[in-house]
Amino acid sequence: MAKERSGGKAICSLLICWLFYLYSYVTRVEPSVLVNQLQSEFGITTSVIGFVISIAYIPYVAMQIPCGILTDKLGIKNMLLASCVLSSIGAFVFGSAETTFQLGMGRFMIGLAAASAFLCCGKVASEYFAKERYAILMGFAMFMGCLGGIFGTAPIAYFSDLVGWRMTTYVISFIGLILAVAVIFTIEKTKKHEVEQNSLLKGLKILIKNPNAWLIGFYGSMTYLPLSALAELWSVPFVEKRYGISTELAAISPIVIFIGFGLGGIVAAWIAKKIDSYRNTIMSFTCLVILTFAIAIYSESVSFWIMMALFFIGGVGAGANTLCFSMAYDLVPREFSGTSSGFTNAVIMSSGILFQPLLGKLLDYYRNGLTSADGSPIYTVEAYRGAFAFVIVALVLALVVTFLIKDKQNTDNV
Repeated sequence: MAKERSGGKAICSLLICWLFYLYSYVTRVEPSVLVNQLQSEFGITTSVIGFVISIAYIPYVAMQIPCGILTDKLGIKNMLLASCVLSSIGAFVFGSAETTFQLGMGRFMIGLAAASAFLCCGKVASEYFAKERYAILMGFAMFMGCLGGIFGTAPIAYFSDLVGWRMTTYVISFIGLILAVAVIFTIEKTKKHEVEQNSLLKGLKILIKNPNAWLIGFYGSMTYLPLSALAELWSVPFVEKRYGISTELAAISPIVIFIGFGLGGIVAAWIAKKIDSYRNTIMSFTCLVILTFAIAIYSESVSFWIMMALFFIGGVGAGANTLCFSMAYDLVPREFSGTSSGFTNAVIMSSGILFQPLLGKLLDYYRNGLTSADGSPIYTVEAYRGAFAFVIVALVLALVVTFLIKDKQNTDNV
């Protein structure tokens, strides 16, 4: 069994990785509460906004496996430093944009910078700590990301109302530089590792040839939609329209989903260990998220606060998504933990590339050309419900896949 490293280096590295993941999540979800302001200033539809925001997922997904190699070659400190700086630049470009192209460029850099965030958490967890701690540490890492989702919604909505969305984004950019300085003075340089191409291809080959890896990735991509499609983008305007409330109050909806998702990852890891079954855990959690989200979205008798409670419980159910990384980690030897995390995260996050713009197009379709007196598009509650039906269908497909996933596998990854 691999020895667990002790001392300040391991703890400090883990905490800094978690903080950067939190920050990267803020930069990714910030536009979810800026939809109305962006539509008004740039005169664009929800489908265009959905596409621009989803651009961040393209480099994020494409760089998952390459980031595993770069982290091994450059070390955690250098990788985090470069990512912090690039994320800060991307936020600045987004905040100073005068065209939708410039908005897209900012989102592209933000996605590129964020690509290493969760991967670094996994690398530290697998290399510095015992294997039996991996699932719970990844659960806590996801919780930190969900805290970033919280900070990127209601607080951003409140702050942008005070000083404007551009100044808000500039502040986020500056925080990235502060975090970069913290990386310089906090994390010690770790040993760089030479990664042989044959070794990398061996790890990829194991995953690509294993049907279970693809089933796990598909399950993860579908159960991530409550975050990528709802919490990160469309839940705020939907709740705002449904109850006729302010953006600030509607911004509670992604907060409760994020909190639930973060806690769900930790609870799911604990339950999976207790019952010694990943599959039974994700199966029951997926049933939970389908039931609660369907009631929250489609029931006419649900009040605002009941809806928030249902969103929280549904978020807990979706939080079992975090177990995908532990399940995939069981499929490969320990030395390929980075490749495993990168491969799994790439498959999971690809859903954001597809579903964020897809839901935007569906919203444009279901509004049936409805516009206001000045020509601005009007999106009814029924239009949102029509689009969200695809999220429910995706979650049902995830549940079906859980019956096909093989449970814990015995591999030499210690």
